[in-house]
Amino acid sequence: MRLIILTLTVLILSTAFLLHAVAAEDRLAPPFPQIEGSWSCEGYFVRNKRPIASDISITRDAGSGALVLHHDDRPPGPYHSLEVWSNGKDGSLKSSISDVYGMRWFAARGWDGKALKWDRTEGGAVIEQFTYAFGDANTLKVDWAVSHNGSPLTIGDTLTCHRTA
Repeated sequence: MRLIILTLTVLILSTAFLLHAVAAEDRLAPPFPQIEGSWSCEGYFVRNKRPIASDISITRDAGSGALVLHHDDRPPGPYHSLEVWSNGKDGSLKSSISDVYGMRWFAARGWDGKALKWDRTEGGAVIEQFTYAFGDANTLKVDWAVSHNGSPLTIGDTLTCHRTA
């Protein structure tokens, strides 16, 4: 009888531990659709129509559940960034971008249909925004918009990306 009670106790505790671990993993993993992978992007700067091309790699960090993005312009473009997307403690979505301009912090409310908007605010106003929008499972559009001196957001550059892996 003691063996049965001991066995049941171990099973119950093991199940509780596994359920807790799965729930914790779900909390850590941001709710992003199938965005992981390698993307080849082409686009242009809106102001002067100068072309740009980039490669974006998006992988999930197993330990934290966060998504890690490497955004690298192809020559002659000089832009390179490291981004981390994750859940905030309050369940909101948070992003950090580290590049030659320093580290900037963004927040998002979540996917609105097929689009996700990362906003950087200052004084309660959105001063910079990245929009990621799926056309289909293998096409992703990335727009960068910025506000200068309180003006409305204007798109600075736009990329259309195709999944390569």
